Amino acid sequence: MCDRPVLGLLAALACIALAPLVATGHGGATEAGAPGTPPLALTPAEYNNTIADLLGLPRDGEQWPERSALADRLSPRRTASKGVFLPPPPPPVWPWRFPAEPGSEGFEGIVQGQSPSSYQVEELHLAAMHFASFVFDSPTFFTCDGWAAQPAAQQEACAWSSIERFARRAYRRPLRSEEPGRIEAFWLANLAAYPRDEAVALTVAGVLQAPPFHFRVEPSAGSDGNGTVQPSQWELATRLSYFLWDSMPDEALFAAAETGRLATAEEIERQARRMLDDPKARPAIVHFHHQWLGTDQVLLVAPARRAFGPLFGLAPELETARDDDVKWPAVMGPVRHSMKLETELFVEQTIFDGAGTFSALMTDNHGYMSDATKPIYGDGATRIEDEPTVTRPIELVVASIGRKQDLTLYRAEFPRTERAGVLTLPSVLALGAYAVQPGPILRGKRVLERIACMELGLPIQGAEAALPPDTLTAESTNRERTATATSPALCNTCHRMINPPGFAFEHYDAIGKWRAEDNGQPVDASGTLALTGGEEITFTDGIDFVRQLANSDRVRDCYVEHWTRYALGTQLGETPPGLEALQERFREEDSIKELLVSIASSDLFRMRPAAAPSGANQ
Repeated sequence: MCDRPVLGLLAALACIALAPLVATGHGGATEAGAPGTPPLALTPAEYNNTIADLLGLPRDGEQWPERSALADRLSPRRTASKGVFLPPPPPPVWPWRFPAEPGSEGFEGIVQGQSPSSYQVEELHLAAMHFASFVFDSPTFFTCDGWAAQPAAQQEACAWSSIERFARRAYRRPLRSEEPGRIEAFWLANLAAYPRDEAVALTVAGVLQAPPFHFRVEPSAGSDGNGTVQPSQWELATRLSYFLWDSMPDEALFAAAETGRLATAEEIERQARRMLDDPKARPAIVHFHHQWLGTDQVLLVAPARRAFGPLFGLAPELETARDDDVKWPAVMGPVRHSMKLETELFVEQTIFDGAGTFSALMTDNHGYMSDATKPIYGDGATRIEDEPTVTRPIELVVASIGRKQDLTLYRAEFPRTERAGVLTLPSVLALGAYAVQPGPILRGKRVLERIACMELGLPIQGAEAALPPDTLTAESTNRERTATATSPALCNTCHRMINPPGFAFEHYDAIGKWRAEDNGQPVDASGTLALTGGEEITFTDGIDFVRQLANSDRVRDCYVEHWTRYALGTQLGETPPGLEALQERFREEDSIKELLVSIASSDLFRMRPAAAPSGANQ
């Protein structure tokens, strides 16, 4: 009996016919045979990447074939919400746009931040029905050539062998003794009820709705007697691939699991190095940094035209109401997308093509910009002419009309006195701001929580109402107004920690442009920050501040902690054995790739806690 919410006949059949889940107490379930293992589910990014790799199709929806007539018969065509005047462009055939995970401390893929909902289950059903028909466009699905032209008996035999192989790859392990029979029964039922091509697609959709596809949980290979268990070879392959690729294992990793080679730290290290050299590692590592910095939300920033219109050649005043519905969105759409892409390209280039160090990530003054963001960087930014440009498609809505256009970015060098690493990227700075003025409290909180792993309590009731007004007509500097607003003793307990790292970035306005003056007065970006653990940083401005952060033991340890939690997919709680060794090594080596290899080959990654006693997680 299946107790998961399901929608439609296919989902119900899949739930009954394919591998069930077994409840294990509060917060989730595991596959049969894996007691106590938290049900870590595929994230939206992992799901979409896995679908592309399963089908052997590109991770670029523009290169996918269009939906077939079969897809239209099996599932309704997904349409975008209509605008006031014209509908926006239809969503791509890939990726599927799932609701975002609730997340944990800004990260998805952490079991404590995964909370299934009926809406999510519906989306999983719709996505499975949508993607199943693409097996006929897949270069890797069928185990025979020319399936469509074969006689019926050969078609059915080839279809079944193809489905069986697909299920093994989708489940990321060999099928268990009872699974082929259940899947075959499901296939035969569909074959008896529907045309042959529909039966293939429906059975594939069932596999894509089965728990072994959605959940990264496997039985252990055995306990070491010290409170930990050895994951199976297949689980290690899956752990490694979703850590470094945000996707399923490739054939080389499957082969290593099948032959038992992943039992040693040396083989895990070898595989990790190979995988980091694969292009699939680049978007996965960038994805982690978007979550670390929060820059996956930059498309939502809303600088005010009255403050920044002149920077982009627009008058701050509106001629008509429609003027603001057309001109300002047409400016801000490319600006937002450029900020996001600049972040991605900076992280990718620094880690994979540049120095590859945490120091460079925090201090390098090279990066990317576009014509859209050139006004933010100012005349001091210099385009590097001999470097290739990068052109990416973007989507924006202007006057309620969706449109697509290309955005070209180019390599640039920025003044060393103005830009240094990720914390001075416009994306990060604009997220830490209001419509008109920068937000020192927002920026300071980000540094303390994301960069230094310092926990802050909840603000006191009514704290937001006490903030200085977000206006262009203030008589003092933004720093002075913020300091005054947070000076009462009840506020100062926290703000003596929050304000200094926020004030460090007062040289940057609400859109991330460097400024020497604020409201006609010289900017004061100096301060002192006491970090947990006894470190104290005294700085003159943001550039001085981030360079000291780059060398801070506390900050480097925090970065390792984020990566380790992300790799394991769970909160770490008290410092687990082995974490300090990873942190000490990273302090010395500074290499981000070597950090990832060290995590993958560590006992922390290669082992997992044994099952908790019955009722311990209630």
